[in-house]
Amino acid sequence: MAVDVDRSPAPLAALVPSYRPIFDRLLAVCEGDERIRAFWLSGSLAKGTADAGSDLDCMLAIRDGDLAEFAAGWREWLATITPTLIARELPFAPGSFYSTTTGCERLDVVCEPVSKLPTSQHRYRRVVFDRDGLDAAVPAPGPRPGPDLDRLRSMVEEFFRVEAIVPVMLNQRRDYLCAVNGVQSLQLMLYNVLAECNQPQPPMGIKQWSARLTPEQRQILTALPVAAPEYDSIAVGLRATGNAMRTSGRAAVTVCGGTWPVDLDEGVQHFVDQSVPAP
Repeated sequence: MAVDVDRSPAPLAALVPSYRPIFDRLLAVCEGDERIRAFWLSGSLAKGTADAGSDLDCMLAIRDGDLAEFAAGWREWLATITPTLIARELPFAPGSFYSTTTGCERLDVVCEPVSKLPTSQHRYRRVVFDRDGLDAAVPAPGPRPGPDLDRLRSMVEEFFRVEAIVPVMLNQRRDYLCAVNGVQSLQLMLYNVLAECNQPQPPMGIKQWSARLTPEQRQILTALPVAAPEYDSIAVGLRATGNAMRTSGRAAVTVCGGTWPVDLDEGVQHFVDQSVPAP
């Protein structure tokens, strides 16, 4: 029985040209392997958000009785497609892996047994070939949830906990490397709070950071000073980041229905003001 094969999926055009021969070889190997019953593009390629910085993400449906054999030999199977610098198995999915090729392209493959497709959590896929009509068994993507208020509360509390540690690293330990890392962590936590407040978001890859923020939020974060391992530089970064959380972060949390830990906020603010004089 002839199987329709999409040999030139449109999303591949978004990737840099060096991915094309890898895809062509991957497709040829998959077509010749009867254990593989279906082949999809996944990740940003399936979501329609791929760009020149995206990976080649794929999903394979493996015949149930062949999955153990496939998983045991995935390294040898991968070697028939491309040489790699890194190739590591995904522990939650036998036979699945992420890899970096010798040209530093990123090829990631997730394998599922055919019987698990109706309950798969991987909902975004674009068919390359499907020998048995399996794509119809994959659940459609569900509605994307809004902000997780419990997660937001935890993130904000963790921000203030870490903010209270940085002055100790500055004044008591004089560990400026640790304090720099603390300021960087605070800026990442602020980013995560803002991104969570913006849920639900369109589907996108995990490395698409700026797209999760509004233009105003991007401007706030990009304007934050990058701390150097010097007292005054860390103090400036600490104060600027704390102020951004207390203004933009608080406003975003409030708008999406979260509660703000006023006592915690004010207590840490007082401690920072007393411990780290303004430069």
